[in-house]
Amino acid sequence: MWYVIQVVTGKETEVAEGLRKQGTRALVPRESRPVRSGGAWTRKEYVLFSGYVFLDIVYDADTYYRVRRLPGVIRFLGDGPPSRLSHLEAEWIMLLAGRDNEPVQPTVVRADGGGGLKVVSGVLERLGSRVVRYDRRGRRATLEVTVCGEKKEIQLGIELEDGPAGPEDADSAAPEEAAAQTSEEAD
Repeated sequence: MWYVIQVVTGKETEVAEGLRKQGTRALVPRESRPVRSGGAWTRKEYVLFSGYVFLDIVYDADTYYRVRRLPGVIRFLGDGPPSRLSHLEAEWIMLLAGRDNEPVQPTVVRADGGGGLKVVSGVLERLGSRVVRYDRRGRRATLEVTVCGEKKEIQLGIELEDGPAGPEDADSAAPEEAAAQTSEEAD
């Protein structure tokens, strides 16, 4: 079963590595996000769920104390017994953790001709229904997922195929709302 531990922010990768050395499957979803620096686009690595590490464990007293002894671990999430991720939440985390827990690359998108964006390739091919809005100028998509039943918004980087896919300073709402937004702006 998948559980979530809260860790000191900035220590996610270090705690996960310590858990892996103990034989525990631990994931820290990260991405290589496009950022604008000095007028040029570069990439920077970001932890998608700051302060959290996801564990695939059989929960018992031995596991609890082995995890809690690691420097940087604060607590298991949940009131009383730790909360488990649902099957769907675990699938989302595994998708966002990328292959071999490597940072996911930005999703490639292009204009769909109606003012919206269409996913060409990347992690949003499988998580597109979770997109709340696109920010073309900032090259980000905002997703809504749940972790132990609690809603969380995370941002993932997008790459625009063949240059900007519309007005650079327009933020898009959900993909289906983008076409309506564009036609309102034309009036």
